[in-house]
Amino acid sequence: MGEYDAVWVFLISFVFVGFYIFIEAKPKGSNLFGGISKTISRFFRSR
Repeated sequence: MGEYDAVWVFLISFVFVGFYIFIEAKPKGSNLFGGISKTISRFFRSR
């Protein structure tokens, strides 16, 4: 199994990179990371 470790790492990273490109390539852009940053900034907003 040890000789296939590089293949598994490549396949898993390919899935994550493909998902990221799919999200970012939408015509209106990404809302996933924008929503996360809005939530974090709203949490740390000064009162």
